[in-house]
Amino acid sequence: MSEKPIVGITMGEASGIGPEILVKALTEKALYEVCRPLAIGDAKILEHAKEQFGADITFNPVASPKDADWSGSRVNLVDLDNIPLSKLTPGKHSAVTGRAMLDYTDRIIQYFKEGSIHAGVGGPHSKKAADEAGYNFVGYPYYIADVIGAEHPYMMLVADRTRVANTTLHVALRQACDMITKDLVLNCILAVDTAVEMFGVTRPHIAVTGLNPHSGEEGMFGTEEVQHIRPAIEAAQAMGIQAEGPLPADALFYQCNTNPRYDAYVGMYHDQAHIPVKVESFKSASAVAIGIPYVFATVDHGCAPDIAWRGVADPVVIQTTIKLVSQMAKQKYGL
Repeated sequence: MSEKPIVGITMGEASGIGPEILVKALTEKALYEVCRPLAIGDAKILEHAKEQFGADITFNPVASPKDADWSGSRVNLVDLDNIPLSKLTPGKHSAVTGRAMLDYTDRIIQYFKEGSIHAGVGGPHSKKAADEAGYNFVGYPYYIADVIGAEHPYMMLVADRTRVANTTLHVALRQACDMITKDLVLNCILAVDTAVEMFGVTRPHIAVTGLNPHSGEEGMFGTEEVQHIRPAIEAAQAMGIQAEGPLPADALFYQCNTNPRYDAYVGMYHDQAHIPVKVESFKSASAVAIGIPYVFATVDHGCAPDIAWRGVADPVVIQTTIKLVSQMAKQKYGL
């Protein structure tokens, strides 16, 4: 490896477990073997977390990735200085912490545009905190797409070889059904194909679920498969993509672990796509943003206000996610 990717990592929503799992994660020596981590957050909060949780790290405050010093043992940190300690109440989100969370994400987007980082990881987020800050936040992929003007963002949960993308995400189930179109499904398949190749899989084999029971049973239980999903799969196949379906989800996902025939799966709505991953790997999955031009992922769990700042949060998922985007960045940039 000629050089390790630079990975920007935000501390997420500060009143939750984000600061704790970040400082804990940064103590793992294995991270520095696969990437050059750049912490992005509020130095006061992270220093407070470091002291409270006994994290044996030293921060090196920098203005940008270009000012970072990768030669020593200190952790480079971009300090946005945007949360007064007096405004931090463990387990209680606010407009201040919500705005700060979005500021950290905006800074990562800035670095992507500059070409000064190779990948990014978003700390645990709070949709409610962002809402109180005035933004209807439905997830990192959609926020980043909104900022940069990307047309077709999606999210893919990844746990080892189980990779499942959502055609629709944080919307009511009734709305999700109405959203299913040939173009939406096709673009999700294309995004999955591109993303999985960054895991080193050549010509991924992708399974696409149906929306209705038994994938509609040839129109008996719904027509979305006939009108939209199958035409999308056929269009993808015509482009040389190994897509198969629509397949009934209940019979498809049982084999993710026992007999994995596919490199990735495309589900039609939130729970259909999330349940197989979370049943199999609830504490070790990553949420990868796809359909955007950047390598970006977050953890598959929330900010856990019930255990925030108590010293019991486990950093394993953010550590796994950092390693995952590092692998993807190496593949994408030929590092």
